[in-house]
Amino acid sequence: MKAVDEKIGRFIGNSDTVFIIPPFQRNYSWDEEQCCELFDDILDSIKKQKTHYIGNIVYYIGENNRASFSEYILIDGQQRITSILLLLCAIRTKLSAEEAKKLEKKFLINEDEDEKYRVKLKQTEGDSKVFEKIIKNEVPTKEERKNRLFKNYNYFLERLADFDEEKTLEFYNATANLDIVDLNLKIEKDLEAVQKIFEKINSTGKELSVADLIRNYLLISNKADTQQELYDDYWLPIESLYQDKDKISEFAKHYLITKRGIWVEEKKMYSTFKLYFDNSEIEKEDILKEFLNYSKYFNWFIDENCPDAKMNISIKELNVLKSDDTYSLLLVLFDKLYENNKAVLRKILNLLSDFMLRYRIVSPTNGSGDIRKTLFTLLSKIIKGDIELDYDTILYELSNSPSPGGRFPSDEEFKLALNKYVNTAYAKALLYKLEYKEVRNIEVDIRKVTIEHLMPQTLSEEWKTYLGGEAAASLIYNTYLNNIGNLALLSQSLNSENSNAIWEKKKKNIENSQFVLTNSIETDCKWDKEAIKRRCEKLTELAMKHITGPLERDRDFESIEITENFTSGIYNAKDFNFNVTGRTIKTIIYENTPYTVKAWYELLAITCKILYECDNSIFDSIVKQNKIHKSTSKYSYYFGNDPILCAEEKYLVYPYYLEEAKCYVEMTLSANRAMHYTLEMIKEYNLLDKFKIEIE
Repeated sequence: MKAVDEKIGRFIGNSDTVFIIPPFQRNYSWDEEQCCELFDDILDSIKKQKTHYIGNIVYYIGENNRASFSEYILIDGQQRITSILLLLCAIRTKLSAEEAKKLEKKFLINEDEDEKYRVKLKQTEGDSKVFEKIIKNEVPTKEERKNRLFKNYNYFLERLADFDEEKTLEFYNATANLDIVDLNLKIEKDLEAVQKIFEKINSTGKELSVADLIRNYLLISNKADTQQELYDDYWLPIESLYQDKDKISEFAKHYLITKRGIWVEEKKMYSTFKLYFDNSEIEKEDILKEFLNYSKYFNWFIDENCPDAKMNISIKELNVLKSDDTYSLLLVLFDKLYENNKAVLRKILNLLSDFMLRYRIVSPTNGSGDIRKTLFTLLSKIIKGDIELDYDTILYELSNSPSPGGRFPSDEEFKLALNKYVNTAYAKALLYKLEYKEVRNIEVDIRKVTIEHLMPQTLSEEWKTYLGGEAAASLIYNTYLNNIGNLALLSQSLNSENSNAIWEKKKKNIENSQFVLTNSIETDCKWDKEAIKRRCEKLTELAMKHITGPLERDRDFESIEITENFTSGIYNAKDFNFNVTGRTIKTIIYENTPYTVKAWYELLAITCKILYECDNSIFDSIVKQNKIHKSTSKYSYYFGNDPILCAEEKYLVYPYYLEEAKCYVEMTLSANRAMHYTLEMIKEYNLLDKFKIEIE
């Protein structure tokens, strides 16, 4: 590296240099405020008779040189050089023809070079045409006049408008005498060093996106021509796919996951990308080829414009279900199957939609780590070639998820969830899919469909009276509002018409709906809890018929061995001896059947339900003999110490009624106490080897 104090005029004015802004750099971004500051700094330098320092110009000399010139590839300073050249173009208009020609020859045009290198500074693709027209003093088009380059050129013209020839020459000389540091990296073939310097320089300015950094990493080369070819052949087509350029960073994340098979943290995205490919033998051009191919598919996912109509329906369903975590898997599936076996790919996409539909409605876990583990485990097996890429294998793998939190919900879980609260977005996906399966054709796009609450979300006084008064209406409302039986597909216009209208007014729009599952609602009956339950039962039957469920598990959930240090995972109950304070309970598993536990206080109650179903006589004996109890005696319980399970709620602090056993279970328990009493209950049944506990 060699740093030299220099004047901008001498640096730009060397007759043997051509400056290249590589395609991995940003387009010109200076605004009027920065141009104003530059102009005022030059005026100030004239007033104070002192030169002004405008910063470093960092570059390396490319390999594509000739006897007559050297190619300077700019790493930092391209915004300043571009702005100085725009200012010089504006100054040119104020000079005599002779002086203007001298300026042009010295700073703007290489007269002896071919057309490719005529303009002294070669801009990025997006700015090159406008910039060349300004340099060559040609008239830009109406559209080109909107470009930031032309706007700033006009700004400089306005600032110079009142200058006479003498003042213009003085300003011209002051501009050429601006101080810079000429910093030649003097790096021969060490592109990694260039990349590191580029990243370091840009870390202090406007933050680069992941896509910016990856573009720089993939395009950097000793030859400007090579950089331009890679940009034109690959990166430009990639960018053209996305209106929102931030989506390129999102795509890059999923592309990297297809290589590694594991999640990538946003803040470590670029460093992980660079580390992975630095340690691979894949050529940059090969990465770009695959990047472009995969990017086409990713665009189909986010813009929902897959050429295959049936696949596009599944993609839309997955997006409604907020299934971004499937994108990495989808990229690989499309890459391997789209051109080779569309029929199998359609079946797998439909399966993934069904899997995510059940998963979202049942919600086995509150986090995203479990679903990622299921999807990425499957992805890794596909990448490594460990499994056959067919429908049956994918179904088997999804049915045997590594952790219960990422499981394929069973029919029983799905039915139970449909009878309770269903998120309206997921209800829309379910009802749309059932409609499609029943009629085989839906002309309305899923995005243009709304969910109608048949019993409305806000109960008017009329509705309260209709449902039997305040108390009865409140009970029905709180129990059945988001039951799947109370939800229906409706067009936006009909939904708006219905609003909170009473049932007699709603019926007409429901009967006129284009959706079979909506217009077949029993409009001749009163819309109460019985009607909701009947429709729920009907829709649940259809869901069991059309929404694929899991195969029976034949693989244990992945458990971890007991060690001195606690780590998140699944533990065998017989080995469990940890302090769980500060830890989160996720699942209790009995004979490979998982039961979601939202909090520690639920653990004992859920375990009691499982054990009661196993053998109610043992359970009754435990309760009657007070076998599971506290060490305290605050309540003077007639069977000794304060009970944990009791037929009378008055002996418990916070009782939960276990209806099946007609027994109350204590819910006010610390994490360690909940764990302790749960294990004690399981020991009484001699079933410790049948239970597992998932904790994080």
